[in-house]
Amino acid sequence: MKTLEERAVRNRAFVVPDKILVATDLADTDYLIPHAIAQARACGAALVLVHVIPPAETIPLDASAIPYVDEAGMQRDAEQMLEGVAARVRDGGTPCEVIVASGSPRDRLAALVRETHAGRIVAGTHGRRHLKRILLGSVAHEILRTAEVPVCTIGPHAHEASSFGAPRRILHPVSLCAGYEDSAAIAMELAQFYRADITLLHVLSPDAQHQHDAGRIVEWTQSELKRIVPEEAPLWTHATVQVETGNVVEEVLNAAAEMSADLIVLGVNADVSFWPIRGDDTVYSIIARAKSPVLSIRRTTESCA
Repeated sequence: MKTLEERAVRNRAFVVPDKILVATDLADTDYLIPHAIAQARACGAALVLVHVIPPAETIPLDASAIPYVDEAGMQRDAEQMLEGVAARVRDGGTPCEVIVASGSPRDRLAALVRETHAGRIVAGTHGRRHLKRILLGSVAHEILRTAEVPVCTIGPHAHEASSFGAPRRILHPVSLCAGYEDSAAIAMELAQFYRADITLLHVLSPDAQHQHDAGRIVEWTQSELKRIVPEEAPLWTHATVQVETGNVVEEVLNAAAEMSADLIVLGVNADVSFWPIRGDDTVYSIIARAKSPVLSIRRTTESCA
């Protein structure tokens, strides 16, 4: 159990990381790197470009290709490509290093986060050459499920939204499930560091509006959201609490569009769900459709309060 001081230090490292690990499949660098550079410049971080070559038996072979996987050649080509990218990043004034590794992407990325002391992972949800192949069921899924640090995913509709480097408007959907205070604290610290406006949003089930005490439910929810906002927050941000009723994904995306959010901050469970319900795909749906980067922060607990 971390002490309050240890949590504060950890949260600060998440908000202002010294290093940002960029997980790339080599097909996404054209849209992923600008986002990573913007984030690094905003908080004075260095970048670590990482490509993990999966085990040979997991790589599908094209029918016209040679009947074996040339791992040494793949490593050489990946290093050459990423070194070229890193050189351009360094020329722009951002420290950058390259790591090409082999093995399970999930395991290697988790190890590299610890070895490099990275405070954030930036990852795309698909590669340019695979526009129809959203990776939210494979590599990106494993990163979200196992990463010990926040994961900033750049979805297919967020390519042009590069302003997250210094966000002006942050949307933080709050589930009010156990552990929500932790991700909310990080969202508030982000707002403080960047002097950004922040909206705390909770979406009630459609059934709530038909209950006899619907008004009280809304009032209680608003009071819980207001409790998240520190008393001194007006000194550095404009915080808004918002309660809506309906489908979580639709309401989150609508709120993000209405406020022109630069960043969506999500608190997620270890199984990559927004609610502690098995099979919940809220997080995936938001990431895939969001027009801004989504920063996902794993909760330490998984049950509703």
